[in-house]
Amino acid sequence: MNTLQSINITYLRPSRTIETIKVCKEAASKTFYLYNYEGYSFRLFTTLSNLLHFFQDKTQEEFHFSTDKAVDIFLERVDF
Repeated sequence: MNTLQSINITYLRPSRTIETIKVCKEAASKTFYLYNYEGYSFRLFTTLSNLLHFFQDKTQEEFHFSTDKAVDIFLERVDF
């Protein structure tokens, strides 16, 4: 099982945030970027450039979840 570490949270508005999450598994780690929209839509990106393209309406999110618990379950099990 992976361990999760919140690296940074940026508040765009009080109910919209971007969280940088470090996922570790043994000696390896990977960084993910989570856009939390109003607490009911969570969009997860594997690169910062994909996140920026999303805000420029150039790409879709890589993963979409309805709850923060679903995001945690996904990240605890993701293989990289």
